[in-house]
Amino acid sequence: MRFSECAPLISRKPLALETGVERLSSGGMHVAIRMILEGCTARMLEWWFGCECDSYMYKMWHPGAHKYSAWGEYEPYHKKGNVIGSTHIIKEAVGAGGPVMNGRLKYMNPADVFGADKLAEAKARGDADVALYGWGAFGDNPALNEKGWPNEAQYIGVGRDTPYGLVLRNHYWMGDTLGAPPEILKQQITEEAALNLMLHDSNEFHILGKVIPQYYRTENWDMLGAPEPY
Repeated sequence: MRFSECAPLISRKPLALETGVERLSSGGMHVAIRMILEGCTARMLEWWFGCECDSYMYKMWHPGAHKYSAWGEYEPYHKKGNVIGSTHIIKEAVGAGGPVMNGRLKYMNPADVFGADKLAEAKARGDADVALYGWGAFGDNPALNEKGWPNEAQYIGVGRDTPYGLVLRNHYWMGDTLGAPPEILKQQITEEAALNLMLHDSNEFHILGKVIPQYYRTENWDMLGAPEPY
């Protein structure tokens, strides 16, 4: 699945690749992860990304890999409490024992990639209760496209609520939009790097699923009706 072929992500129908990696015709890599965040909801995940987590919260997300978190480079249409139109500026390590790297992930409107009507229909069906979409890059001098967006990778996350928790699909495309010759990208973007990303994402979102509910209750206690246990 190329980045341009991501439309099936907003359907609950099974995909040929739910968790794994594949080499693309562009020479880049596609990374897919499917998981369930027990006790977590789409609203909680949407709130988490919109709350602009500081470094402490970011480390709670993945204590071993996440080092620093800040937000900025806002687009004019950005609204406080919504991740769309903001850029997450991070330091983290991807892969066991990997180096700590600077990174940027610019969050865009998922309607821009799926179409507003198609996304609304998917939400109405309960197939896409939350959708996230971003462009990212690592390194001190990240690759940028003509719009100034970090252009080394694209990310789409789609989640749907179930009685057991949030079923979340996270998909990444590494190098798929760079436009370099496939033989060059095959050398630069290894299968090992894609597998490291798959492992990192699986770990960080498993941990996040445990972390979000308590933060969400703390920050939204009155709105939730002060849900005392007894």
